[in-house]
Amino acid sequence: MVQLERIEVENFKSYKGKQIIGPFSPFTAIIGPNGKSNLMDAISFVLGVQTSQLRSTQLKDLIYRPPKLSTSSSSSQIIKNASAALILSTDEEQFTFKRSITASGGSEYSLNNKVISFQEYTKQLAKFNILTKARNFLVFQGDVETIASQSPFELTKLVETMSGSGELKYQYDQLKQQEQIASEKSNSSFLKKRAVASELRSVVAQKKELDEYNTKKAKLTSLVSEYMLAKLYKIDSDLSKTQNDILSYNEKLISLSDSVKSAESSVLSQRKSHAKAFKDLSKADRQVKLVQLSLEEKQLISTEKKKSSVSLSIEKLSRDISRQQSVVSTVESELASLNRAKERNQDAWENSPEAQRFKDSALESEMLAGYQKIKLAIDSEGQADSIKQREISENLNALESKIKKAESKKEEILKSLKEKNERILSEKDQLSLDQMSLNDAVAQNNSISEKIKSTSSQRETLLSKEFELNEKLSLTLKQITQVRALELESKKEKRNAEILLVLKRLFQNVYGRVSELCRPIQRKYELAASLTLGKFSDAIVVENQQTAIDCIRYLREQRAGTATFLPLDNLLVPTISESARKAHPNARLVVDILEYNAKYERAISFVCGSNIVCDTLEVARDVCYTQNIQVKAITIDGTIIHKSGNITGGSFTESGSVSSNLAKWERGSVQKLLKVRDELSLALTEISKTKGSLTSVESLQTMLMESETNISSLHNNVERTKRRLATTSAEIQDLQKQQQNLEDEINNLENQVENLELEYDQITEKINTASEPLFRDFCAKFMFSSISEFESIRKAKNRAERTKTEFINQISRLDNQLQFEKEHLESMNLDLERSNQLLNQTNSSMISIQTSIRLLENEVSELLAKLESAKQEFLSRQGAYHESTAALNKLVSEYTEASSNLELVNRMKSSKETELSKFIDNKLVILRKCRLESVEIPFVSGSLSQVPMSFVNMSSISGSSEKESYNNFVINELKINYSELPLQSRAGSGQREETQESEDSTEGIEKSYEKRIAILKTEIATMTPSAYAREKYDLLQRRLEETDSEFMNSRRSAKEVYMRFSAVKQKRLELFNGMFQHISANIDKFYKILTKSPAFPIGGTAYLNLENTEEPYLGGIKYHAMPPLKRFRDMDHLSGGEKTVAALALLFTLQSYIPSPFFVLDEVDAALDLANVVQLANYLKLRSTQQAISVHQASASASKTTSNADNFQFIVISLKQKLFERANSLVGVYRDQNENASNTLNLDLTSLSV
Repeated sequence: MVQLERIEVENFKSYKGKQIIGPFSPFTAIIGPNGKSNLMDAISFVLGVQTSQLRSTQLKDLIYRPPKLSTSSSSSQIIKNASAALILSTDEEQFTFKRSITASGGSEYSLNNKVISFQEYTKQLAKFNILTKARNFLVFQGDVETIASQSPFELTKLVETMSGSGELKYQYDQLKQQEQIASEKSNSSFLKKRAVASELRSVVAQKKELDEYNTKKAKLTSLVSEYMLAKLYKIDSDLSKTQNDILSYNEKLISLSDSVKSAESSVLSQRKSHAKAFKDLSKADRQVKLVQLSLEEKQLISTEKKKSSVSLSIEKLSRDISRQQSVVSTVESELASLNRAKERNQDAWENSPEAQRFKDSALESEMLAGYQKIKLAIDSEGQADSIKQREISENLNALESKIKKAESKKEEILKSLKEKNERILSEKDQLSLDQMSLNDAVAQNNSISEKIKSTSSQRETLLSKEFELNEKLSLTLKQITQVRALELESKKEKRNAEILLVLKRLFQNVYGRVSELCRPIQRKYELAASLTLGKFSDAIVVENQQTAIDCIRYLREQRAGTATFLPLDNLLVPTISESARKAHPNARLVVDILEYNAKYERAISFVCGSNIVCDTLEVARDVCYTQNIQVKAITIDGTIIHKSGNITGGSFTESGSVSSNLAKWERGSVQKLLKVRDELSLALTEISKTKGSLTSVESLQTMLMESETNISSLHNNVERTKRRLATTSAEIQDLQKQQQNLEDEINNLENQVENLELEYDQITEKINTASEPLFRDFCAKFMFSSISEFESIRKAKNRAERTKTEFINQISRLDNQLQFEKEHLESMNLDLERSNQLLNQTNSSMISIQTSIRLLENEVSELLAKLESAKQEFLSRQGAYHESTAALNKLVSEYTEASSNLELVNRMKSSKETELSKFIDNKLVILRKCRLESVEIPFVSGSLSQVPMSFVNMSSISGSSEKESYNNFVINELKINYSELPLQSRAGSGQREETQESEDSTEGIEKSYEKRIAILKTEIATMTPSAYAREKYDLLQRRLEETDSEFMNSRRSAKEVYMRFSAVKQKRLELFNGMFQHISANIDKFYKILTKSPAFPIGGTAYLNLENTEEPYLGGIKYHAMPPLKRFRDMDHLSGGEKTVAALALLFTLQSYIPSPFFVLDEVDAALDLANVVQLANYLKLRSTQQAISVHQASASASKTTSNADNFQFIVISLKQKLFERANSLVGVYRDQNENASNTLNLDLTSLSV
């Protein structure tokens, strides 16, 4: 059994000289007013605790310093040494641990008076389970709550310190870092080895790839040479065929040139005769038109109607002027009456005695100032009467204001009544005029209707005959047009087809005309589709823009005409409107009713756009007008509604029989048709003249519609005037009711005014009677009998001024009204004067027109005779002209046919020459390519070295001799040997124009070569053989051996480091877990002991949790304590006493794992209440006397736990009686005033009887 027996201090802090404190019992309490903590510091000092934790900055601060020592004291009086010794006793011997402060300020450690090092000193203390670093032997003042409130990581650090696992932390961190570095190095070596091995495998594959590459390259060279030979063979075959065609065309040109010259001379002769006939015909036609122009009727103005309208207007204006004059007279009389009343009122006031009293304005101002001053004094004295007087006065003013507003409103109503009555008179006049006009219009309408009936019967007969003639003329003209169109179309189509054929032969990717590339899905859509294609019907579709440019260049050079080209790669295709596609069930997009190859979709979409085909015109109108979709709509019969909204077209499809017959007519039928056309035209002209002599039914119907519109308008005017009269009458009745209501309101307000004035006079009389003494001097000064007289005169003056102001306002209003009415009267007089002038002008115009009508009748008779003569002359000239035209047309047709044939042969020859140049250029291109790419070509004559490297375009060579020389060189001198070319590669050559099958065969052979060459090139392109594969393989083999050796070494090193790290890790884990498992298992027992009581026999609950269960020293330890009958809360939320109890339980648990022979507690009961202090004292008493408690037995597994831990020795510093009265002994610390130092007394409580 080890026990602290006593402590010896010398000049330590407040302890002077050498003092022995003790002996200490198993439960010793240190009490006293001061010096207790210095004793605690002495124990800590001797056990090796650092100076900073002893409330000092350096060791010299721990040496005793008398407070009264003067600064002048000699150095011999200053104490320079101090020491503290702790005597531990066992059953066999005593051990004295001493620590001294030397004069130099250092520490000296000794055991049993033998000086030893600090490390040896702490080692000897550790034998008694006294751990200086863990401080398992003491608790400083204030540390208890800090221990309970420690963070999880601080608690982990405390366990590491006490368990000894913390001593391994540095070694653990170092080895862990080394293990990571070794692992990374091993991984790096492995990756390096794997990369070298992968590269080695790649080099092995490269060697194999190099052999394969050389084989395929040789095969590609042979295949390209064979492909070039096949292309050259085809070109040479085409060259031979084209040369033969050119020779044939030259022979045809000679015979056709003679035919054209003969036809040209005949046409020139006939043109002169035709020009003379046309001149005579034009002259006769001009004469007929001049006579017809003279016969045009002049439009006469209906002067009678105009005269009647002006007369009615004058009559109405006269009545309006009469009414306006009476209005002006009434306003003038009212104005004169008001002026007289104003003068009378002003004279009455100015001549009254009262007005003389207020004549002087200065005197009046003085009176008012004196009156107001006295009045203010009276109001302050008799406040109730004055307030009532003011209220009555304000009410009177309000009533007078209401009366004024009512009278003003009454005047407005009277004015409105007057205006309404005048309006009724005006509306009645207007009603009578409208009724008269309506009757005249009805009579005129009946007259026009009768005239229409008589004219219509004559016109119907003429129209029936005219319709029949027009039908015959229309059919005749159509037949003429179709016969001529067939002649022209056959020539044009033939020429265009030849041009398109040439373009397809010369250039690749020329597909054909738009009309040939698509067709409607049903026959009923053919007309609509044709109208949609329009100008693009003959447009030629090509693959790209360059092809289009080449074709245009060819047409220009050959002068072969014009054509529109649509390159598929450069067309700006408009977006198809989806709303148009879904617009109507009977409407479809044009692109949806056409069949075509998908490759031409861009061209078809470009031509058709969002145009739609509708079954009927009603459907098209619904889409374009009702739904307002901006598209071009085409009906099945050919009617078109444009995007602008205009409607054009309308056509029908010819029957099959008519089309068949027209195709069989001969050219001579045109002359017969022309004669029929002229006869029908003459008959229609006669009918037109007869119709012209009749009055136009359309004009009569227009007049009838105008008459009916006029009648409807007049009828509406009559009804509208009647409604206005009824409305105005109702308004007058309403205004009269409002007038009566206002008069009743005014009477009521005047009665209220009379009552208030009476009341005002009574209260004024009362106030005046009361204020008579105050106004006595005022009345005497200004000579008034009483103040009532002054107020009555003042009131009369105000009334006179108000009346004057009202008269002025009314006079001003009447002046303005009179001026307005006079201006209105003047305007009406001007209108009347203008109407009279217009009536006079109309009368004069009627006389002049009647004279002109008589003169025109004679002139018309003469012009009719001239017109008949001019028409006879025109018919004669017309017959001669038709005969000349027929002869000219026949000659022109013959000349045109001959020229067309000559031109066609010329174009065909030029086309062949162009083909020949193209074949020569293509042959040179292939040979030049072979020379550049070193492709071997076998020659019969010539060689690749003779092939020019610069490109020579045949079209750029101007001279024919140069062209022939160049052609001979290519065709005759560069002859190729085709014996090595396989027979199957010559299929289709030389038969290009004979069959489509040969063209497909040739194209298939070329595609087969291209495909095989492309495959080989792709395979070769994907291969990247290396010429240094063998050298690379040897180098990589050596590198692989080096990296493998490096990897094995690094892996061995990493394994060794890992083993060392694992050993340290395991040892640290065992040390930490050993202590943690002990304190975790016992913390609840200690906490229950400290918290149980008779009221709570079970006590509280405490437990510990690890944040990191794998390596707990890397995480925190959470400590939770729940006092009895309280819910779970964090430690920070517990009270001070609860924290102290939890901290003590933790301290006792920690101390039980490695128990020191004694445990020093400095005022740990400071925050405890009385019950907890008693509980703590009982526990300390029990633990200090119990020999083998169960908790100790639980910790017996700890290797450091020896027999020293059979019981505990507690040294407690406390100020609470309930604790230290239960101790075995007391150490009292007091202040010795004489010595100015602390001293101690001992008391053994076991010897005292209770």
